[in-house]
Amino acid sequence: MIPNGDVDAEWLRSRGWWWAFAFALAIVLIAALRNYLGWIVFGIFLYYVARPISRRLHQRGFSSGTSAAVTLVLVVLPFVGVLFAIMSLAIIQIATLEMTDFDVVLERLFPTVDTDELPTTDAELYPFAEDLATDPRLATVVQWLSGLVDRFLTASYLLFVTFLFAFFLVRDERRIRRWLRTKIIGEKPNVTTYLRRVDEGLQSVFFGYTLTILAIVLLAGVVYTGLNMIAPTGLEIPQVLLLAIVTGLASVIPLVGRNIVYASIVGYLALTAIRTDTTALWFPVAFYVVMGVFFDGVVRTYVRPTLSGRMFPMGLVLFAYILGPPIFGWYGIFLGPFIMVVTVVFVQHQLPRLLHGDQHSPRTSECSEHDLKDQ
Repeated sequence: MIPNGDVDAEWLRSRGWWWAFAFALAIVLIAALRNYLGWIVFGIFLYYVARPISRRLHQRGFSSGTSAAVTLVLVVLPFVGVLFAIMSLAIIQIATLEMTDFDVVLERLFPTVDTDELPTTDAELYPFAEDLATDPRLATVVQWLSGLVDRFLTASYLLFVTFLFAFFLVRDERRIRRWLRTKIIGEKPNVTTYLRRVDEGLQSVFFGYTLTILAIVLLAGVVYTGLNMIAPTGLEIPQVLLLAIVTGLASVIPLVGRNIVYASIVGYLALTAIRTDTTALWFPVAFYVVMGVFFDGVVRTYVRPTLSGRMFPMGLVLFAYILGPPIFGWYGIFLGPFIMVVTVVFVQHQLPRLLHGDQHSPRTSECSEHDLKDQ
């Protein structure tokens, strides 16, 4: 029998120094990559968006490299382009809103408000613009353009590296999974089950919920445009693109998200019809029937179950998306859901085992998961 002191010395000689070296390497990597955390998380998001399509192509006979390249170039890149285009158009539409647009809304919703006091004329707005343009604290136009070009080139380079990172993740996912299973995890079924469920959760949140929101935005935009084609004169739905984006984002709010948007639009259209032409009140009613009944029915019955599933309560997904950016910055929209998935899966499947040990049966785990989903 070997004394404990000799065992500790032997462990220190054989593994202890290697663990210290691994810890030092981890610190170096964290310090080197901390400024690129957002792009790394964005690359993981792109990986989960591309993976289902790449796997389908691989099953059709394409090589792993070809299927990954085709998916990223022909699917993911246009997908990201559509997202940026929608965001850019929304920003442009907001920037091009005129004060008279707000005047019309205020006059229809609050007829007692004196909108003449608002700064709507050029004579009222020009002094502010002149003061801003002649402010000596502002940088010159050349400096501003130089900084803009520099930021654009930096973002383009980082975006290229991110796509390259996602490409290698998609291409080598089987090799990475095999290496983790055989060299790192080994015979540890609890760890394997936990990582598998985290992977399924990230697939559901990153791929499913993102596609769900995008699909709702596109469908809502098409329906709003179609309704405007039959709308009575002066009763068109304003700012179709912005309202479509708001409708898609509101879908992450459980139960009442889209209904709040519909109710706001119906209220605006109804008040406009009452003050202009009461015979046009059929249009707000038709809008609610189309959006609140048929459109919502399609989303709940087909779009959401098909794309996102129901792995997590919508309330948790909502908080992950809305709290991520304020806490972490722009990449919090990806890191927030990532942390949510890792945490919820741990609470659902591993925490009961830690608390109850062998008394926690698979049946109890299934019940706990079912209860969390139904809340």
